[in-house]
Amino acid sequence: MDRLQEIDELLLEARELDAKAEGIQGDRELSVGREQIDQLVDAYNRWYASALAVLPEEQHAEFEDLYEGGTFIKRIKSFLAAPDEVSPVFDPAAESPLISYWLHPYETTFHSSIMEQRQALALARQAIKASEDAAEVKLVERVGRGLPHLISSLASRGRNRDPLIVEDEYDVQYLLQGCLRALFDDVRPEDPSPSRAGASTRIDFVLKEEQIVVEAKMTRDGLGERQIADQLIDDIERYRSHPDCRTLVAIVFDPERRMPNPRGLESDLRRDGTDFRVRIVVCS
Repeated sequence: MDRLQEIDELLLEARELDAKAEGIQGDRELSVGREQIDQLVDAYNRWYASALAVLPEEQHAEFEDLYEGGTFIKRIKSFLAAPDEVSPVFDPAAESPLISYWLHPYETTFHSSIMEQRQALALARQAIKASEDAAEVKLVERVGRGLPHLISSLASRGRNRDPLIVEDEYDVQYLLQGCLRALFDDVRPEDPSPSRAGASTRIDFVLKEEQIVVEAKMTRDGLGERQIADQLIDDIERYRSHPDCRTLVAIVFDPERRMPNPRGLESDLRRDGTDFRVRIVVCS
């Protein structure tokens, strides 16, 4: 089980623990027996240990404080230790008591604390997912950067074998497909993107699980930097609405160095965002 799945299960289990804790205290008597309280204690302790195991080290202190509490602020530990303890300052004669009957009320000790612990887990999940997404995109970029070296090695096979020559964009796509299939589980070629203004375009590859679209291009006569840039701008607008595209990686193979400022193009068309990102890789 990966960390994201672990956190998802912990978030779901936290809801169940909270619901069980809510059912312990009635108005002025416990609603459950000691056995059920002990079961909750055991279940929470297992959950707490598992949560700490998946959380980054820098979040441990805050997460632990939400359990431990202190002298003046009571947290989950106090509730689990004595959910049946009555507040010594509760006034039963008061018409509308301002002090709770219970010394460690569920709402202020258990519920509020586990909600903050759930938030900490959710934030950790976001950070882990963002890190994994970035690593997957960098891997695709690395494939693009290494494409010229791969093509060069295939052109010199030795032992009197015919070389594998890349002549056009389809050859580039063929090589990319092999590289991507070696690295990712679900690579889907030639998925038509949503139409825009009556037109549609072919997406070269969709990495379904990673929600990455990989578009391959190759410069040639009549297809230099300006034309490539125009195509990419149009592609960015098209792919923005594709349901399986959170990141577009466009790999532009420029064997004859027709593009005078490849790094400038990469920088100008780069997009950073949580819902849609763009990376351009120009390789020669």
